[in-house]
Amino acid sequence: MLQLKYISRKSLLSLVLLGASVMLTASAVPEKPCDWHNGRIVAPGIKLKHFDLKKPRPLNIHAVRVDLKHPRIYLINTGRDKDWGKPMPDYPSMKIETKRTRTGDFLLQQRAAGHDVRLAVNATPWGPWCKPFNHKYAGNIGLVISEGVPASVSGKKSVPAFIVRKNGQAGMIDYKPGSKIDDIRLALSGFRFVLRNGEVVPNKSKALHPRTFYGLSGDKRYLYLLVVDGRQKDFSEGFTEFEGGEFLKYLGAADGINMDGGGSTTLATCRNGKVKIVNTPPGALKVKEIQKINCTRLVATSLGVCLKKHRDTSVQRK
Repeated sequence: MLQLKYISRKSLLSLVLLGASVMLTASAVPEKPCDWHNGRIVAPGIKLKHFDLKKPRPLNIHAVRVDLKHPRIYLINTGRDKDWGKPMPDYPSMKIETKRTRTGDFLLQQRAAGHDVRLAVNATPWGPWCKPFNHKYAGNIGLVISEGVPASVSGKKSVPAFIVRKNGQAGMIDYKPGSKIDDIRLALSGFRFVLRNGEVVPNKSKALHPRTFYGLSGDKRYLYLLVVDGRQKDFSEGFTEFEGGEFLKYLGAADGINMDGGGSTTLATCRNGKVKIVNTPPGALKVKEIQKINCTRLVATSLGVCLKKHRDTSVQRK
């Protein structure tokens, strides 16, 4: 203790720099720049990358880049339930906004409705979230708009939200109660911003969980979906919110939101009409692929990435 009293400023600076170096070494962001050219093509305009990391802890990560400017890409999301506004039968103090549905089932339902959904991911947090945790409906889901129709408009506090306006322009906004929403076609809100204008938002929490993050590039062209498995020792132990912001920036995002996570974290794809759960939610590590969808949680909302049909551009001559 007496020696520390007389430590020089130069030595103290060296210790601080050493500490910063250790923090950088322990980052979950890979050392090499993210190369989307080698991403797996899920469908036109949709690329998927898998990261199997050992440092700073075991991590199983999936990242998606969606080209929002691709002529065939469009987005859909969960809309209000047919009994919207009625008291929940199993929680009468809260009104129905959406019906809880597994993300994989949402994908199949939307395909049955005529949308060529190729990928889907969970979205907003919700209530009630209390025992027995199996309530049929969801409420208090922040800002949610589907096809221009509001399912929920937060009236108590500001919420970060990913939006697509009716003119097709995507954005990430800090929605304030009472703000204009007439020009918004799609909206899904989350817990907090983790990345803002290219800067990772400071967060002291060290809590590790499975997590879902949405990110958007600075030019609004690319949507990034980041899914991190967690709560599975020696396989994938989860992210902090700060790490999510760092990783979104590494992927190419300028803004990013921490969406609903934990057991809700789900990424699903569809090929030849068959749904695959891409990530590994808690409890799904040792089950067969066909059973994996049953290990996913019923969630309040999901986001779907769809393809428009090919247009016939040929010119008919008389």
